[in-house]
Amino acid sequence: MVLKQKTIIQVIAALVVYLLLILFPGIKGGIDKTLNNLFVKIKGEEIPDTNIVLVHISADDIARIGPWPIKRNFYALLINQLNKLEVKKTGLEIFLSSRLVTQSVYDQLLKNEIEKSGKVVLSSVAGGIVESGKYFYTDSLSYPSPKLLNDNFPSGHLNFIKDDDYKIPLSVKSNGIEEKAFAFKLSDVNTEQKTITVNFIASWEKFEKYTFIEFSELAYQNSKELKRLKDKYVLIGISDSQIAPTLQTAFDNQLPGMALHAFALDNLLNTRFINSDYYLLSGVMFSIIILGFIYFRNSFGKKIFLKYLLFTLIVLIFSFVLYSFLHFKIAISFFVLPFLALLLSEMILFFIEGKEILKGALSETEILKSLLGKKESELSRLQSEIKKRGRGSTELENKIKLLKADIEKLKENKEDSAEVEIEPKSEAENFHGLILSTAVMKKVIELIKKAAPTDATILISGESGTGKELAAKAVHELSGRKQNNFIAVNCGALSENLLESELFGHVRGAFTGATADKKGRFEAANAGTIFLDEIGETTENFQLKLLRVLQSGEIEKVGSSHTHKVNVRVVAATNKNLEKLVKEKKFREDLYYRLNVFKLEIPPLRERKEDIESLTVHFLREESFDINLSKAVLQALIDYNWKGNVRELQSVIKRAIIFANSENRKLIQLSDLPGEIVKEIKYNFEDHVLESLRIKGFSHSSITETAKELGNMNRTMISENFRGLVFKVLFDSDFNLTKTVSIISGTDEKSIMEKVEVKIVTFISNIEKDIKNVDSTDFETVKQKLYSKYKNLPAKFHHYLDEIIRWKINGAE
Repeated sequence: MVLKQKTIIQVIAALVVYLLLILFPGIKGGIDKTLNNLFVKIKGEEIPDTNIVLVHISADDIARIGPWPIKRNFYALLINQLNKLEVKKTGLEIFLSSRLVTQSVYDQLLKNEIEKSGKVVLSSVAGGIVESGKYFYTDSLSYPSPKLLNDNFPSGHLNFIKDDDYKIPLSVKSNGIEEKAFAFKLSDVNTEQKTITVNFIASWEKFEKYTFIEFSELAYQNSKELKRLKDKYVLIGISDSQIAPTLQTAFDNQLPGMALHAFALDNLLNTRFINSDYYLLSGVMFSIIILGFIYFRNSFGKKIFLKYLLFTLIVLIFSFVLYSFLHFKIAISFFVLPFLALLLSEMILFFIEGKEILKGALSETEILKSLLGKKESELSRLQSEIKKRGRGSTELENKIKLLKADIEKLKENKEDSAEVEIEPKSEAENFHGLILSTAVMKKVIELIKKAAPTDATILISGESGTGKELAAKAVHELSGRKQNNFIAVNCGALSENLLESELFGHVRGAFTGATADKKGRFEAANAGTIFLDEIGETTENFQLKLLRVLQSGEIEKVGSSHTHKVNVRVVAATNKNLEKLVKEKKFREDLYYRLNVFKLEIPPLRERKEDIESLTVHFLREESFDINLSKAVLQALIDYNWKGNVRELQSVIKRAIIFANSENRKLIQLSDLPGEIVKEIKYNFEDHVLESLRIKGFSHSSITETAKELGNMNRTMISENFRGLVFKVLFDSDFNLTKTVSIISGTDEKSIMEKVEVKIVTFISNIEKDIKNVDSTDFETVKQKLYSKYKNLPAKFHHYLDEIIRWKINGAE
């Protein structure tokens, strides 16, 4: 795909995302909030201003002095005590409504204490708030009852604006009256800000705080601890989530409303509120960065996805610093979402280019099939000639030997393109998930059928991945317990203490973290079957406890002295030699005999290779009904020594299907298998082209003759494969012309090497000539101008042409 086309596609993708962000602000806000919370958590909690102290009325306080609303004489008493402690200011965050007639008897007492203090800020409540010009306006303003008795009492509104964060208008106007925000009134800070976005720097638990009763008791005792409150700001509020609304922040799922104003006060005193003034500017900045990235990405060269990752990290670190340390609110969504769109488009373009490469590879495959037929005919002719003569010359025998080697390589290509004819095998059986056709596995099945109807314990042995759990499930499904639970436990995955708790359960308080009673696996499997996998990994202490269960049928929960009767059928499994472990005193002999009433030995896959085809077809059909595998793949699977057994085979098939689907193929080929399974390298088309040209001494007519020899092929295809191979060898040889000539020639014959050198120099000179006609040293610009050089070149060689161009741009001689 042309460079210009890629750029246009990515610009369109970015613009579409920007349009979505503008039309759907909820998406923008959600991304900004998520990332900003992430930045805050990465930075970690800070210590709030130690000059701020909270006295909060908790649910326990209300239970003792309630009901809500509590009597206002309590507030009067609290203000009196704070006044004696010489606090700097007291903020009463609780709105004291004048509508509560029952509280009016205490209003005068509260008024008197507020007047004595002279340092109390009351809370007011504004109605709907709208922004107009430089100010915020409200249609109503409700004052607390003490202020109605004395209009000189200072007060501040509790209102905030919630969108994707929490904003507090520092001042609102109503009928010519200006009311400052509660925290702003407390702070006495001068600022030109109209609003502040609250910066929740920590959990509210980090504030120094007392419950109402805790504070009252300390005051009654004249505790020296309260002396520290001198010259500090004290906020009085309610923390009971049943009465006061709560907020969610990065550090608190339920933050009391009073804590919002405590953080606002902290932000104002320390100038660390979130500054939203540059939010729109940051959105424009990120948009420019994205568009710049699209333009310059074309000069990234190799490892483009790594460059994407590095670029992302740089921008995110920059954004992290701006938000977490400089407290600027930024439109990070204007980077993240468009960047993800770019990355997605990059992957799609990469996939499209991959399909073009595949198209070229399929053409070469057809040619190699034709070559195989010709070489087989030639071999048959030579063998007939020897048969007529009665003997053959050494030269003839060597030629036959080479032909056979070529045919073997070409057959691998043919077999890798030929589908296996999948037919249901009459002898293949699916026994409760166990796929089998071999006699040895049929014996295992017969033993399962005999043992299943009984309640005897069964010990299943076999290597990892052979299907021991499937065998155990088959036992359960064929037993009288099939209507009840089948519980599987991997004993080797848990420590002794956890395993005991998992199997037998525990009672509340049995150990740290045991906050409730827990039913064990044996209880869950009651009247059913429990499967204990990797039993050979357990400790001797646990083995003794398990033995007692098998003997008595009783379990004892961890932390309890009471026993419970259970009716459970035990099936155990191991991939170890338990007889050997018994002799080495690593496994209890008495437990071994308890478990080994019936013994099932499941053979490894390498000992039942006749099952591999049936298993492979089964795993294929589990994933897809329209995908097949080549004959070469099936043979490779049969030849492989499966250390991971059936489980490994299943993983290999799943991997192969993913690889084939990624290239839109319905045939699994050798290239889809892991390297350790594929033993030999296929015969490449360009190798055959080079071999033919060498035989013809790289003569002027060698290209035409090779094309004719390979089945009247297009001459361009031969010449372009040769040109691509030259570029590859030149790059691999560190642009050493002499070395490249030697490798391509395949001989020391001077005349042939001279011919090859002339061809290579011509290839390079043509590139140099075109580069000189481009008035730029930028690789992507030059590449775009040299597009014709890529047109007929097989896609697998494009990378090497890129490197040749870079080499020449950098002034190589």
